[in-house]
Amino acid sequence: MSDLITSLKDTELEWWKAEIERHRKKLISNPSHYVEKITKEKNISKKILQDDIEKTLLVLREEAWQLYLADEALFSSEIISYLFLERDLPKTILNELLQEKFFNFDLDKLSKEEIQEKVAKIVGDSTGRIFPYIYQLSLSTTNSRRSRSGKVFETLIESFFRILGYPFNTQSSIKSGHYWNLGKKVDLIVPDVEKYLQNRAKCAVVTMKTSLRERWQEVAEELQRTSVPHIYLLTLDPNISSNLVETIKRYNITLVVLKKDKEKFPDSDNVKDYETFFEKEIPHILSYW
Repeated sequence: MSDLITSLKDTELEWWKAEIERHRKKLISNPSHYVEKITKEKNISKKILQDDIEKTLLVLREEAWQLYLADEALFSSEIISYLFLERDLPKTILNELLQEKFFNFDLDKLSKEEIQEKVAKIVGDSTGRIFPYIYQLSLSTTNSRRSRSGKVFETLIESFFRILGYPFNTQSSIKSGHYWNLGKKVDLIVPDVEKYLQNRAKCAVVTMKTSLRERWQEVAEELQRTSVPHIYLLTLDPNISSNLVETIKRYNITLVVLKKDKEKFPDSDNVKDYETFFEKEIPHILSYW
């Protein structure tokens, strides 16, 4: 039996990383694809958003995420199959296990349960023997999930602005010079960059983070560095403390959170729920223009 693989050489590791990314790009779509698909399937309208924007946000986010997970499962199956079929040592390991535990037996004499047991053993032994490949795949998938989770949230918020008819600029639509003046942590400008340059106090600067932890500090630092007077920080993080609310208030950051989280801070004027943000805050800003 071939020795198990305990580590990957640098050249093999680089090859594997490249193959993971190649297969991921081929089999998994951009977050915007899943958001657009589920938004169209649900026929999300302005009225639906106005009726219950928070529920719509949560439902669409979950369903878009499930579409992504289905593609991720297909991707994982394809890339592992590819590894066993195309790479010499993993292929040899699988072939030897099949020969030892499967092909040497008269399958007609084995019960269904015995065959299932042998197949399960082959799957377990083969993946265990190539674990460094599986470990690297797991790391890559974890990082991809974190990034995509944030992008799904960000894309949903952008789609809500479009459906509600609110003008805005995104990072991708901001000219590089303006972008650097505004800062790296800016996701949206309402109504647009030109208006912001005319009167920044009468515009909304928006950024989104699914979870905060210490990441709110990045927003605060960017706000100070670029002299942005105020920023809306949209999040789905339920772990928000009173200390955090008071701290970010000093930086002129307004948190936008779910209603159940807003209820924890009834007297904090720098904490808004999504309904208030979309139905009062943004229309108020746009009314100036």
